[in-house]
Amino acid sequence: MQNRQARHRTARLPGMAVAAALPVVLTLAASAQTKITETRYGGPAEVTYDLGFVNNVRKHPDGGVAIFDMVLIENDAPGSGRSEKGVWTDVVWGPHRARKILHLDDPRAHKAFLVVYTWHKKPPPCPLSFAVNGHHGEVVMENHEFCRWAEFPAAALRKGENVIDLSCPEAKSEEEGWELYLARADEFADGGGAPAAVGRTSFKSTDAGVSWKRSPFGPTGDTQAEYSVRLSLDRYRREGTLTTPVIDLWRGDAADFIVPLRRVVNVVFEAQADVPEGATVAYFVRGGTSTDPCEDDWEPYDVIGGGPGLNVQLDGEVFNRRYAQFKAVLSTTNPLVSPIIKTMQVTAEVEDQTPALSNVYVIRCENPVIRHPSVPWEWESWDRPEFNALRQRENLDEVTAGARTEFEAQLRLMDHATKRWWGGDPLPEYPGWDALSILDRIDKAGSGGMCIQANNFLAGMCMAYGWQARLVNIVAHETCEVWNDDYGKWIYLDGYHVNHYVYDVETGEPLSVLDMHQRLLDLLYPDRPIDWMKDEFGAVPEDVQLPVGLGVPGPRRALHGGFELAAFARMLPRNNWYEKPFPLPLTHGCTWWPWDGYINWYDDRTPPKRQYSRHTDRPQDMWPELNRVHVDATSAWGTDRLFLRFDTYTPNFSHYEVNVDEQGWKTTDSRWCWLLHPGKNVLEVRAVNKLGAAGKPTVVCINQAPP
Repeated sequence: MQNRQARHRTARLPGMAVAAALPVVLTLAASAQTKITETRYGGPAEVTYDLGFVNNVRKHPDGGVAIFDMVLIENDAPGSGRSEKGVWTDVVWGPHRARKILHLDDPRAHKAFLVVYTWHKKPPPCPLSFAVNGHHGEVVMENHEFCRWAEFPAAALRKGENVIDLSCPEAKSEEEGWELYLARADEFADGGGAPAAVGRTSFKSTDAGVSWKRSPFGPTGDTQAEYSVRLSLDRYRREGTLTTPVIDLWRGDAADFIVPLRRVVNVVFEAQADVPEGATVAYFVRGGTSTDPCEDDWEPYDVIGGGPGLNVQLDGEVFNRRYAQFKAVLSTTNPLVSPIIKTMQVTAEVEDQTPALSNVYVIRCENPVIRHPSVPWEWESWDRPEFNALRQRENLDEVTAGARTEFEAQLRLMDHATKRWWGGDPLPEYPGWDALSILDRIDKAGSGGMCIQANNFLAGMCMAYGWQARLVNIVAHETCEVWNDDYGKWIYLDGYHVNHYVYDVETGEPLSVLDMHQRLLDLLYPDRPIDWMKDEFGAVPEDVQLPVGLGVPGPRRALHGGFELAAFARMLPRNNWYEKPFPLPLTHGCTWWPWDGYINWYDDRTPPKRQYSRHTDRPQDMWPELNRVHVDATSAWGTDRLFLRFDTYTPNFSHYEVNVDEQGWKTTDSRWCWLLHPGKNVLEVRAVNKLGAAGKPTVVCINQAPP
């Protein structure tokens, strides 16, 4: 839009920078001979939250969308966990005390929690005492969660250095004390952190706090490390964004499959928000010619207003784009308050350039909406030579030969993973996350490792055939999910001895981890949220009828069913281990997951875990729909043809294919003309990736009558 502004007078919008403002032009009345249609998108801000793009925002309990209201303060996550380089824990007991100093630029918070990572074979008999700037509290062990948190008065926080002292004077020995995680400086780089300042904020006392030494860890007292001690504050982050999906101004939110060629006469952007003192909202729009928001033809965002109310009309000749996105940027200088977006709506008046078709009837339309993730997933490139090496080394083409469906082939790979080695400790020489590194460890140590290695191996085999797969961590277990095009969904597989998938007992359909999680909540937590510090996980009472069954393709060596461990899910939002071996969490699965690069699930009954900073409750962020195709259909002057545009979210995308009236699949571009014939017309459209894996087809069936 900026390249066309010179032709129009720019309106000055109150309180906003003029340089970035869009022109606001009055619209002349349309000719009496033209048909004007009004299209709409949006309404409550929750609609945009569910369908669009978000960053650092969440739904507000009183309605609307606000800035995310949980902040993590830490400086240990990149290097925390079980290290093979030396000491990685320190015990607090008797006169042995720990001190952590964390800096706050602004101490204001509604609530404050101390977060401590601990390691122990059995629960300590005494509580862990702590003091934050002299205000005392206790951490107790009430369930299996090794990461503990405890609330303390937020008023205890102060600007600048906050001193946290930890002690367990009742403990008479190390065995009775609290063993705290350390984050070693020499592990930080592989975890994505900078090691230079590590150790400057952690201190130890061996004389009950009379004297303190900075980072005196290891046998000789010179290992630079930080205690894995953090603060979780209930307060608003500084900024967040709420952005609509791509809006088709010709169609709006109408369910019509076909729209005629149209011209945008004008478009109105409206929003309402609660904006308390200390908070601001700014609104931006941009136009594009593609349904894909990542295409290069999208123009930069331009500011159109701000504050609690927005109602801006743009002339269609100025905007001159079929597609639009509308964004709200929420910010606050007071962490105790946030703007709350209540509504976001886009209304367009469009003029039909051709008459609507009266002889075409849509009788079937399986046309999924593409919901793009806000999380920037990184997918392994299709042309990695390691894929062919893996297929040859493990003779996988013969393993999968004769499989009648993609799902059957994936189950055969799962069965192969369970037969490759017997599980064991992945230490020493913890392997990389790629399948070949895991196989190399078998040759050296006789075992690839434990559940994480078995299911990363399974995921790597699936990816070698173009089926996207990734590791998913549930409660105390690592599993695999693979995208399956037969079902058009993610499916949980466990290649670690248990050799099974989980299915719904009513339909027989294989389930994803999210499916399992929702069913587990309905079974065990139907009317309350999980309490992470008290509830126990991993078992379902024997007298409870399960809503799921186990699909076991081969001999089962039962350890668990996966379903009962699905109270929580976290994952790394990537699977490109060959391309980018690091950053990674340190010896993932050997300790209680202290790294902070995971995406973590939350919902109404699954509160966000306080040891992490990245959370989502939107399924498309952690379970994006892959390889599906959305079809936009436009009619013109002819009554026997439709002009189609295809959109997909397909990693390693190669091309589209169409199958007309079951005549066979043919390659096409993202735009294609469907020539209709009298009677029944059936179209299938699918996306194909560069390894030849084809997505679940979109299906449209149309009857054409004489005009």
